[in-house]
Amino acid sequence: LLDRVRRRVGEKRFALGVQLLTGSRDPLTIAPALSRVAEAALRVLVDATVAEFERVHGTIQGGHLLVLGLGRLGGGALTHASDLDLVFLFTGDHAAESQGARPLGATLYFNRLGQRVIAALSVPTAEGALYEVDTRLRPSGAQGPLAVNLDSFARYQREAAWTWEHMALTRARVLYGPEQGRAELEEIIQAVLTAPRDPAKLREDVLHMRGEMARHKPAKGPLDIKLARGGLVDLEFITHYLQLREAKGLDQSLRGALAQLVAAGLVSPQLEEANRSLARFLIASRLLAPDAQEPPPAARAALAQACQCADWESLTANLLAARGTVAACWHDTFGETVEID
Repeated sequence: LLDRVRRRVGEKRFALGVQLLTGSRDPLTIAPALSRVAEAALRVLVDATVAEFERVHGTIQGGHLLVLGLGRLGGGALTHASDLDLVFLFTGDHAAESQGARPLGATLYFNRLGQRVIAALSVPTAEGALYEVDTRLRPSGAQGPLAVNLDSFARYQREAAWTWEHMALTRARVLYGPEQGRAELEEIIQAVLTAPRDPAKLREDVLHMRGEMARHKPAKGPLDIKLARGGLVDLEFITHYLQLREAKGLDQSLRGALAQLVAAGLVSPQLEEANRSLARFLIASRLLAPDAQEPPPAARAALAQACQCADWESLTANLLAARGTVAACWHDTFGETVEID
């Protein structure tokens, strides 16, 4: 099964890459397609992993695994280079025990099950690798347990989570689990995102985080429109800040969130076009200019075509204009000037 899934995903990703390189499909439709492929692979592999695990350790009454997608997977906009940001949770009592040949307590049970799922998604087989999995956004961070129950998750988000963790939750989407568990988790997330906040403290936290990111993760090259000022990270910070401050625009998709914030009069409609320009380039450049340096002429032409520009000069001008729009919105939102180099 691991080989079959890797082969099938590889075929789909290759086909989508060809469509991107030949300009036959808009990159903005490629990213959701890559996400749907990843979600399908995840469902198949989690089902198989759970079934195998239950044969040995049995089941836990009222206990079920939930998988939460964050980041670009949660937002339904993967690129060919994206990893999968996942959080593992479970329903039921953390002190319960499984009924099987080799019983386990619930916390150990679901932590081991989560590790098995990660291996199913990431271990290389004869058919190659599948996805890199990132679980650092789980409660308590990389040093905390891999899986916690819903009560612990809700308590952590309510009492201990940092602002950046709530920003990450704006893109959280439940990808796997029983209907009731999914509904409970979605209710917890909704309560966190709509909770009253101190606008001044929120602004301070967001600006501090962006400053730290700029210092420790600068742009990798002239074409890094994700990390460069006026790029996608700035756009995401604006969006997540307004989502949390106003409890509006709570759509996991950045495009959907921006559309709702524009409708609410919170950001300029120009920001939507800037996002489309920057997102198209990011998706295409992950194949054509992965090092964020200016690529050879053939790749420049393919990038321009993918981004719906006449030539490379038009593309670079378009990206600069988009970054200028984001920088202006940053100033309008935070009162800070962003330098575009």
